[in-house]
Amino acid sequence: MEIENNDVNVLTFCNISGLSNEDQDMLTRVGELITPAIPALTGRFYEVLQEDPQTAPYLDGRLDVLKKTHIAWMKELFAGDYGEDFIRRQEKIGEVHVRVRVPPLFVAASMSFLRAALPEVVSRNMQDTQVAGKAIASLLRLMDLCQYLIDRAYNHSLMDNLGINPALLLRLQTIGSKTK
Repeated sequence: MEIENNDVNVLTFCNISGLSNEDQDMLTRVGELITPAIPALTGRFYEVLQEDPQTAPYLDGRLDVLKKTHIAWMKELFAGDYGEDFIRRQEKIGEVHVRVRVPPLFVAASMSFLRAALPEVVSRNMQDTQVAGKAIASLLRLMDLCQYLIDRAYNHSLMDNLGINPALLLRLQTIGSKTK
């Protein structure tokens, strides 16, 4: 996949996961079939979050704004532009989650919910099962990239709080692997 920045880690992620320009094209093609179902999926998603005693307090007084933001994010998954601006928006989501102290568990569980629910939405809204299968694979690869980018904010925050420079951490990891 052509990434408009020089982030070696993102390029490596895309290479290993198989996220490619074909995925970008596929998601753009199926987007108009899927986006009408996004508000209902978002409604279900927030119902689940409201039912959980640990996540419900994070929604108090913010539900309408969060739903609107979530719908916009989900529609963006089908917009076909996954370059530098897209990457930065995913990182910003992570930074906001860290700032408002949403535990990483909630992000991982939420992404797991979406990884299970979105394939059903794709399958229900597409007649051609072969194309639907390819679209689901593309969507899951993109969602994995989103989670990686969001999770990086938690990792950066942890390193900042511990006073660890990323270059130092990499060096320590390299030294540790040589001694084994």
